[in-house]
Amino acid sequence: MIVQTINANTQMLQKAWATLPLTKIKERAFQGAFFSVALIAMAGWVYFIMLLLVKLILWFLS
Repeated sequence: MIVQTINANTQMLQKAWATLPLTKIKERAFQGAFFSVALIAMAGWVYFIMLLLVKLILWFLS
């Protein structure tokens, strides 16, 4: 009985270790996608603010 339990636990651990690399790849892909979306959003805000500043400067100079 104890040997069967140990074998079952060993098999479950082996399956968990087998799926671990795929899980890491999924986590890294999610982090990369989130980071790229955040960078695009920040670039959009920088563009928007710079556009407003240029318009303000041109308005002052005209």
